[in-house]
Amino acid sequence: MWRTHGAGYLGDFFFRVVDPARAAQMLDGVVGFPDNSTVLFTTGLGDVIFHANDVFFVIKFRFGVIDLVPTGTPFGELVAMMERPENRGPVFEWDPYPAVVATHREGTPAFEQCYGFVPLLALGGRPSAENVQLVGLYEHLALIVQMAGMPQLRGFLPTPPEPSANRFA
Repeated sequence: MWRTHGAGYLGDFFFRVVDPARAAQMLDGVVGFPDNSTVLFTTGLGDVIFHANDVFFVIKFRFGVIDLVPTGTPFGELVAMMERPENRGPVFEWDPYPAVVATHREGTPAFEQCYGFVPLLALGGRPSAENVQLVGLYEHLALIVQMAGMPQLRGFLPTPPEPSANRFA
């Protein structure tokens, strides 16, 4: 996707298609990616989605967890899951992103920015729109890992709802 389209956004500017080499460089020393990993996406709340050993991983630094996309999920299906608005809340836990973008004067974060919780959730912060600030993406992720440790495996992403065959029924 990066080679064909370059940097860009999906899902109301929540998901960002990143340059894999730059993302790996910026996360070097922060995240110990397995060999042959490829960083594919980041999010407006500082998540990182990468691929390694035929598995897609979603690191949700703010919660201190790593979720796996079900084994065998093709790349196109992952992108389709990200593009469906009904998946952003239950699958990708994007709240309070929509409220923050709508109410903060900064709006959508720039490409290497995200909204970060202050104080960090791991340090007692509350996951609400009032407790976010616009921060540098990679600096924020390094701070979370320094203060709270590397996120730990939680399990699989929640199963997304099936898209409705007829949304107007």
